[in-house]
This record gives sequence, C-alpha cells and structure tokens, in this order.
Amino acid sequence: MKKKEYKKRMEKEKKALKDFQETDTTKSIRNGIIITVSVLAFLGLMFAFTKVKTGEWNLFTRKNNITYAAEAQTVKVLCGQVLNRSESEYFVLAYDMQDDSASLYESILERYDQSSKKITVHKLDLANSRNNICKADKAVIDNDITKLKLSEPTLLKIKDSKIENSYTDYETIKNILYSYVD
Repeated sequence: MKKKEYKKRMEKEKKALKDFQETDTTKSIRNGIIITVSVLAFLGLMFAFTKVKTGEWNLFTRKNNITYAAEAQTVKVLCGQVLNRSESEYFVLAYDMQDDSASLYESILERYDQSSKKITVHKLDLANSRNNICKADKAVIDNDITKLKLSEPTLLKIKDSKIENSYTDYETIKNILYSYVD
C-alpha cells in the first residue's frame, strides 16, 4: 500500500510541478509582452513629442487663408544692402546707434511699430565700421550705391529699389514716420 500511496503522491507532485511551470511560463510571457508594449508606447510618445516640438507636425496650429496686411519689422542693414531689400517699398533710417540721440530715434521707431498701416523700416548704424563707405558729413543721395553718402540722421524712402525721397532733419523724420501712425 505504501507503493500505491507513493505513486499517487508522486503523480500529485508531478501535476503540481507541471501546473507551477505552466503558470510561471505564462506569467513570464505576459510580463514580457507588457514590458515590450510599454517600451514601444514610450518610444512612440517620444517620437511624437519630438516631431511636434521641432515643428514637423503642426498639431496645435490652424492653417487658414488669412493674410496680414501691415506686418513690418525693424531690421538692421548694411550700407550695401540699402537698395536691394525684398520689399517693394520701405524706409531706411540711418543714424549713429551709439550716440546720445539714438534713444530719440528708438522712441520714434517704437511708436511707429505700434501702427497698423506702416511699411518696413530698416535701420542703418552709421557707427558700424562696415558702413563707413557711405558715411559723410553732408548727404549725397544717389541711386548708385557706390556714390550714396549719408549724414546723420537720414531717412530714405525707397520704392522699387530706387530712392524716392530723403530727409535729414530730426523733426521731418519724426513727422514722416508719425504720419503712418494711427
């Protein structure tokens, strides 16, 4: 009888061991799948975040056909770039940006930038050593860039790459720019 009991007990242990191995294998497979899915989801989120952050995917912007009429900027230019800007009409304000009077022109431009009917104003720093070729005591306004000489201050109105008007007095410059202010 002991042999029968021993066989039954051995069969029970084998069955228990087999069940234990099956559940352990199943758990291992399930845990492996969960970890793999989690890693793939994390990598997918990082990929999507990178695409949105770099601007390749514009998920949060609406594309529409609205055009903005008076979008102007104040950009520094060099003397050789005065007549070759991309806009068809613009101003170039030439003054010494390191002089004490520079704050006067900056305040004019600041008020001008708040206008809705403005055109672009490019600033030319006459204190910059690269602009010495066009700096002079007396202004010589010419559409040939090699003959162009600017005194301080000078406002040029340029239309179709040709100088249309020039102004060399602070009050005149202020009045011209303020005429575009609402």
